[in-house]
Amino acid sequence: MPALRLADALAITEEARVITSNSAPYRIIHTNKAWAELTGYKFSEVAGKTCAFLQGEASHGPALQVLNSAITTRQPCSTRIINYTASGLPFRNLIQCQLVAEGTHYVGTLDGEIITDGSVEPLERTSPASEPVSQLLPVSYAEEHANKRVKRGARSERTQLADVLANTTDPLVICSKDYPHVITHPNGAWLEMCGYTLEEVEGLTNKILTGPETDPDVIADLLDCVRREEVSVQTVVNYKKGGVRFVNQVKTMPVYDESGELSAYMSLLQEIESDLDGEGPLYHLWQPLKQKLARCGGGTGEGDAARYEAASLLILNHEMVLYDATRAEAPLSQPELPRVGAEVRPYVDQAMREVARRLLQAAASAPQLRAHPKASLPLHMCRFLWPFGALRVAHPIG
Repeated sequence: MPALRLADALAITEEARVITSNSAPYRIIHTNKAWAELTGYKFSEVAGKTCAFLQGEASHGPALQVLNSAITTRQPCSTRIINYTASGLPFRNLIQCQLVAEGTHYVGTLDGEIITDGSVEPLERTSPASEPVSQLLPVSYAEEHANKRVKRGARSERTQLADVLANTTDPLVICSKDYPHVITHPNGAWLEMCGYTLEEVEGLTNKILTGPETDPDVIADLLDCVRREEVSVQTVVNYKKGGVRFVNQVKTMPVYDESGELSAYMSLLQEIESDLDGEGPLYHLWQPLKQKLARCGGGTGEGDAARYEAASLLILNHEMVLYDATRAEAPLSQPELPRVGAEVRPYVDQAMREVARRLLQAAASAPQLRAHPKASLPLHMCRFLWPFGALRVAHPIG
């Protein structure tokens, strides 16, 4: 059979596949959901190991020698062998193994059938690898990346798919090159950070990380860069499994094969220390709004100009507004300003960002809206921020 390209080997399929390095000891780089269903092993259990754990007493013989010889000589091979599942059940396995077209990895395709006639005894598993994996809990990577900042790459960069697969340190996920860009391979660091297993997310999209605070405009900008085959660096609120909120500076970029053809897209996640403890400004999340403010220009009509001015004051002074709203005593300049506890700072910040986003959106679509009385009072708009009053600053008028 013709050799698969590496991107095709990673593609979603009902075939059970395993991808390993191209040199001894041929450690596992990727397994898919079908492989997990056949063998009983999850990717997180076997990443970095060899496939030897599938072998048992009935595995040894001519078929295994043929397989080992073919791999050593870098030749394609198809053979039948007895392997064992994680629970020790034997299965007849037709395995096809060959190098991918680029020569960077081996890909093995398994076609197995559980042996139920008693001709092969089950294997009594004693290896730790056969023990069930406990429920994964999301892990914070904020401290891990405290001194890092994602840099916007040059358009001329050509990140290679093989190099991306080799990165087991940084949390990253590989998605298909075609819309809707389904997940084909999350690495171990991504799985640990987000709390998912590969088998849970394979075939889904990165939408699983979005939630109430995820800015749709930021996601739209990211997808625009993807459509243009450009690198994108965005800061957005995402959610791990179980709804754990985190601030994510995500770098999304096209990934190519050795011939320069687009193979996939990669998203590299960087968890930024958030303000859930009330310390430090959430300035990262305001950067997209500042950029949008600079592009908006201010509008032409009276209503959209007022909205632009209100958005500008809020965006440029959000740290002071947040401080005044959560301080112990009311500021002298605004003694009637309602205040909330410091423990809900992230939610106040979220409400402020939503107000600013709606104001800018209204300023950019003035023909569909007319000036609201509160939009003409930008200096006093802080009075309407807590808890939800400011959401009435600009709204469609029927």
